[in-house]
Amino acid sequence: MSKPSRDASLFVVHARRVSLAMALGIAVAGCAPDALNNRQATGFNAYLDAIATQCRPLMIGSSNIGEWLRNPGSNDPNYSYFLDMTSRLYYGTVSRDAYRDGITGFLGPGSTNAQSFACIFRNLPDPRPSALPG
Repeated sequence: MSKPSRDASLFVVHARRVSLAMALGIAVAGCAPDALNNRQATGFNAYLDAIATQCRPLMIGSSNIGEWLRNPGSNDPNYSYFLDMTSRLYYGTVSRDAYRDGITGFLGPGSTNAQSFACIFRNLPDPRPSALPG
């Protein structure tokens, strides 16, 4: 039996990467029904508006979160992840530490991360809602 060609091996590696990227994209898109699809999430939407105005500059890693929030529908693929995790934080299904670790792991470290997270946490409602609307 002959060895697979180098081109065939590269194709398999590329196909696996594409499959993984597609699966990750579907998973991330499916995680944020409230953040992306629920127009009744007025409390969450108001929270996003508050952090967009109160937390300037809202930079995490090299990502300008404030710009994403001022221009909804950002084409940045990390926007959906940020919305999903922030929705989970808002509704209390993820802890502050898990939120910080997840967002930092996804968007990267940065010199303004600590102040951005402090502001995001400071603007959370007390008590936080525990159920998604509608």
